[in-house]
Amino acid sequence: MLAEDMIPSYFEVPMLLKVFQLSKYPSLDSAALRSNLRAHIMDGALFGFAMSFVSFNTILPVFIQQVGGGVVAIGSVPVLWTIGLNFPQAIFVRLIHSGGPIKPSVLRYGLLHRCSFFLLGLVTFFVVTKIPSTASVPLLLVLLFLTAVGGSLGVPPWFHLFTKTTPMKLRGRLQGVRQLLSSALGILGGTIVTFVLSVFPFPENFGLLFIIAFSFSMMSYRYLRNLDEPPTETMNYPVERSLSILADGRAIILRDKNFSNFLLADAFTLMAMSASAFYAVYAIEEFDLPSSYAGTFTVIVMAGMVVGNIVFGYLADSFGHKINLILLAGASAAGSIVAMWATNILVYGLTFVFMSWTLSLQGISRLSFVAELCSERDRPTYIALTNTLTAPTVTIGILFGWIARAYGFHTMFGAAVIIGLLATAWFYFFVSDPRSDTRKIIRVEGEGKSKFLAE
Repeated sequence: MLAEDMIPSYFEVPMLLKVFQLSKYPSLDSAALRSNLRAHIMDGALFGFAMSFVSFNTILPVFIQQVGGGVVAIGSVPVLWTIGLNFPQAIFVRLIHSGGPIKPSVLRYGLLHRCSFFLLGLVTFFVVTKIPSTASVPLLLVLLFLTAVGGSLGVPPWFHLFTKTTPMKLRGRLQGVRQLLSSALGILGGTIVTFVLSVFPFPENFGLLFIIAFSFSMMSYRYLRNLDEPPTETMNYPVERSLSILADGRAIILRDKNFSNFLLADAFTLMAMSASAFYAVYAIEEFDLPSSYAGTFTVIVMAGMVVGNIVFGYLADSFGHKINLILLAGASAAGSIVAMWATNILVYGLTFVFMSWTLSLQGISRLSFVAELCSERDRPTYIALTNTLTAPTVTIGILFGWIARAYGFHTMFGAAVIIGLLATAWFYFFVSDPRSDTRKIIRVEGEGKSKFLAE
């Protein structure tokens, strides 16, 4: 029996596809679409399950603390992860932005990213205790950064493949279903994390988590391979691009004011979310909890995502992604508000509920909103620009670590609240929903005519 066959079979029954109501879209309904939806769902569910064992929000900060890292090193975890996963995309997007098939690039870089978890497991098993913490902490931070960079290679081609294989009307629900199932599995994952951290000694316990994450991520890879990429449409107009992605980005930002406002609000949101790296560590110290509580926090996050993905996926498809982005920024502020004022661990648990909602909202609507701002041919560039230009803002996590050490966690959480509220206001007042134009027209350069979005 194959390992992936042990996953509950109800994830694969045709009934699951009823959530997409394909009968309402007879022009879209096809065997290829149904197969792709199934592959996307299983890939997302299993990969999300794998990541629940090495969550950079709840597990990795505690891991770095256990190795011997201080608050600045802990604050560096989401900084290095986010920058590594996003900033290089503007460089790599030119490697995949062509008229040919996208799937080979997705498979190549997806495999590289998954193998990085296996390497981290080996280093944790055989190296961490053999060298002093002054060397092991930087080594692990570098490896985490390189793992994120490996993931960065695959993000632009994967999202381009996602939009090619999924009609716009179904993307919100598909992202919601993917995250819903991964969150449901993540509850099991968090329970397993709690068991592993409680039963096995350090560092074998964390090394085992990395190996488990690698195993389930490889199961998701099977379904990634099953995606059926449609032929790329022939462009009847010239595509002229500058030699520099930065020059392309500057031109896009200057002509697209709405995209510019989105980037600014997105940057504020990412800054506010950087405080989440300290939620688990602060709780363990403040309420004198064992490190195994990192698994309990993961369970709370995953359970919150189960509810959030149902609600936010529906909101995205029914009312557009802007409302989700407003809620995303608001939830990032709310999590830090609870962290500031909670007097016991039960109330503090709401912090992880708000964290779960930020993860759900970000996964469902952040890039999907960007995809609706531009034409298909510009989509990889827009996605790469979004991730590259806003990723450096999370370096504020290092500043948050310094503030926490110098002035206390409450001051640091307070700063995150102010930034989160600013992001909420910016999304509400200055970012327009592209769906508000019911007859959105895209001017096609070189053709001298316009065409409507038909998705």
